[in-house]
Amino acid sequence: MQRHTKETGAALILLIGITAALAILTGALVMLLANQQGATASERTTKTSLYYAEAALDSGVNAIKATTTVSTKDFPYGLPDAQIDMSQMNTEYAVACPSPAPTPIYKVYDNVSGADTGVAYDVNMDHRVWVQATVTYQGHTSRLREMLDSSTTASILPEAALYADTDIVASGTSDVYAVKPDWSFYTAGIPPYVTSIMAGGDITGNSSTNLSPPLQSPAKQTLGINVNGSVSLPAITENGVTIGGVGLLSDYFDQARQYALTVESQTGIPTQATSTGPAYTTQATLLAAMTHVGNTYTASGNVVYNGNLTLSTNGTTYNFQSLYVTGNLTLNGTTTTNSTALYVGGNFTISGPSSTNRFGPIYVAGIANWNGGSSNTLSVQTTTLADPTTAGPMYAQILTVDGDTNGNYVNGSGAYNLVLGDVWIDGNAGTGNVAVNFSGPSGTASTVMCPLLATTEKTVSNGKVNFGTLTDPMVYFMQCDNDGLYTNTCAWASSGTFTGIMVIMEAVIEVSGGNDGTLAHSNIVGSILAGTPVATDITLSNNSTVCYNQAAIDNLPPTLQLILRTKTTTTVPGTWQQLSGN
Repeated sequence: MQRHTKETGAALILLIGITAALAILTGALVMLLANQQGATASERTTKTSLYYAEAALDSGVNAIKATTTVSTKDFPYGLPDAQIDMSQMNTEYAVACPSPAPTPIYKVYDNVSGADTGVAYDVNMDHRVWVQATVTYQGHTSRLREMLDSSTTASILPEAALYADTDIVASGTSDVYAVKPDWSFYTAGIPPYVTSIMAGGDITGNSSTNLSPPLQSPAKQTLGINVNGSVSLPAITENGVTIGGVGLLSDYFDQARQYALTVESQTGIPTQATSTGPAYTTQATLLAAMTHVGNTYTASGNVVYNGNLTLSTNGTTYNFQSLYVTGNLTLNGTTTTNSTALYVGGNFTISGPSSTNRFGPIYVAGIANWNGGSSNTLSVQTTTLADPTTAGPMYAQILTVDGDTNGNYVNGSGAYNLVLGDVWIDGNAGTGNVAVNFSGPSGTASTVMCPLLATTEKTVSNGKVNFGTLTDPMVYFMQCDNDGLYTNTCAWASSGTFTGIMVIMEAVIEVSGGNDGTLAHSNIVGSILAGTPVATDITLSNNSTVCYNQAAIDNLPPTLQLILRTKTTTTVPGTWQQLSGN
């Protein structure tokens, strides 16, 4: 076919145009791919930084949760209930993100508006703080935070001023109420209340039972009411009443928990005194073997005495290491006796000694019967001369102080001061006989300091006897696990103050001692928890009062708090936030 002259070179021009277009497209594609690769790398770095920050925040939060305690002291980092420092947070993080992961920066600060992130404590004391973690990875910074709450409380025992499986009765002018830990009044008088009175049966009061502390004017109800039966409190129009839902005390304080508390109280079993060593059968040979300086006799080693031993020379001090007496031990007159550990195979009687007697851990297979005489203040301790501040445990079949085994006060006995460790009094199981009797004169106060006192049988108190303090409260545990075969009794007629918590299983308690009408001298400062299905569990009579003070619960010994009360730290839902990296 013949070509026209005008078409010469057109193909070349077209080829050049296509080539140029392809070159432009190729360049654009290269630039696009480069930009996309750069963006992907940046996004990858940003996400990696965020992942590290998330791991750091989780590590910080978990470290605080793992170290939460029941303490209410202010610790350096945020939660007053948590002991935590940055090294613990970093330890958690290092496990999750080992080196060469970037090191996070932590901050813990309050949740109040405008809080200074450099002030690492709970300023407004609402138990909530922010935990913040910042991580910088390859130039990209991620900052996250989440709020923690340490106010959640899990109680194995219910928080109640009074708790009963059956009925609670307050007669005479008796009352029950709550105060703040510093003894000041709650002023609202309406729900929510710090705690409640709980009864599986009925609650019956008198014309003075207004659930308000004495001297508060006008009177304010300070306790809620939870009852399965009926409420009769003629002194007030009840607020905060809940009907139904009160279970048995044994549902809360189950067999496992009872067993744990029993084991705690039985640390004096077996005896810590030793049955090996020089043995004596007469007082004369024993004293002849002891070093004698003036009126002080000192044994150079452990002593075993076969038979009954009586130490009674007025003005004499006897110092032993381990003292193991197979029969009865009797201390009469103005004597002073010390040992590092004591075993008595029979009865242990003290009558007259007025100075401080330190025996170390005590084991009495029979009856421990102590009194100081009419003009003396008896002082018995399970501490030692070498360690006068640490009280050891005690075991006895029966313990009676200034009283007899029938629960009576012995006329002419004086006041006493006892400092004991954990105490188990075995009692005569199945008899309902008196196992524990703390009596005393009505005019002069006696004191008993003991973190845990436990028994299986009847307990009696009368006279003016104070048990524990607000800073050193105690637990009284009556474990009458007789499956309802008979009802045992705690007859609490002391006009002094018991401070702490009473846990009474399958037994009733009758508080009848009365008081002088002041807050600090309530018969019980703390709470009473009683569970027996066959009778009125708790009876208050005369001018007897129960004052719920949370400090009496919080200040219990740590080993007992693990049984009674724990606090947990939780994250606040919906508070996770990603903050600006700047």
